[in-house]
Amino acid sequence: MKKHKTLILDSNTIRRLIGIKDAMKAIEKVFRYFGQGKTEMPPKIYIHLDKYKGDFRAMPAYVEGLKSSILKWVNVHPENKKKGLPTVMAIIILSDPRNGYPLCIMDGTYATALRTGAAGGIAAKYLARRDSRTLALLGCGAQAKTQLAALCEVFAIDKVNTWDIKRSQSLSFLKGIRALGLKTRISNSVRDCVKDCDIVVTTTPSRSPLVKLEWLKKGVHINAIGADAKGKRELDVRILKRAKIVVDSWEQASYSGEINVPLARGELSKKDIYADIGEIVTGKKKGRTSADEITLFDSTGLAVQDVAIADVIYRKAVEARAGKYVKFI
Repeated sequence: MKKHKTLILDSNTIRRLIGIKDAMKAIEKVFRYFGQGKTEMPPKIYIHLDKYKGDFRAMPAYVEGLKSSILKWVNVHPENKKKGLPTVMAIIILSDPRNGYPLCIMDGTYATALRTGAAGGIAAKYLARRDSRTLALLGCGAQAKTQLAALCEVFAIDKVNTWDIKRSQSLSFLKGIRALGLKTRISNSVRDCVKDCDIVVTTTPSRSPLVKLEWLKKGVHINAIGADAKGKRELDVRILKRAKIVVDSWEQASYSGEINVPLARGELSKKDIYADIGEIVTGKKKGRTSADEITLFDSTGLAVQDVAIADVIYRKAVEARAGKYVKFI
């Protein structure tokens, strides 16, 4: 670290510095801090841009155990694909909590995908059956890649079914993971995709249920990733009523997660939520307790996850002498 200068890190540099293994270690650790009450994290602040069919989100957080604090400014614009831009883009400012100095300004787009994938992998570690082998991916964008990478770190995944509203997206995704040597299949329907799968991952921007209860096998685990704003949902409410639901944060999930619409309609209540992920990772509550139960992780993405990832990236960059220093102040 150069005194009183700010490190600038772009996406390509970050990709060279960190992979899914490091991300998962960092995320599991920060979930533990979260469960121990050693973090400070207000709920996401949303700016809704209905005119542009998108939104901005501000995500501040501090993690005492890491002595790190961040602010992430992130957008979600689902129609960006038509413009050749990522659906999600982000910038992270990592600051020294001792004096507020901006230590690093980094691209947060890849970091966001990485930490969300890592969170799905850690949640499944505690909630999915240990013998899980088959995976269904609904939505084949950037998030599907990191979800798959994380799950392959935890389980001996040997078969992957994919479904995307655009078949070309599935084809592109499968081409990208060909080197993994997995059995893969493009499904013609959501039902065909999830049938007989041990783990189901949903990463779509849907605002109406895609997955029905009767299509799922006993003992399935679901990572519900796509619902990250008010009004979004991907699952039949009957799944939620049957499942052991673990949220990342009650405050965020109740507003913008998979549970937000059923809660607003009175179809679910807070008592139907089993735990948050911090309670599971710290052992305050047990994860999976039977082979046949349906488990569900409702992921909205926590700013403390961004602290964990940004902290690792920064430390690795300093060690590798990567990036560029500039004087702002």
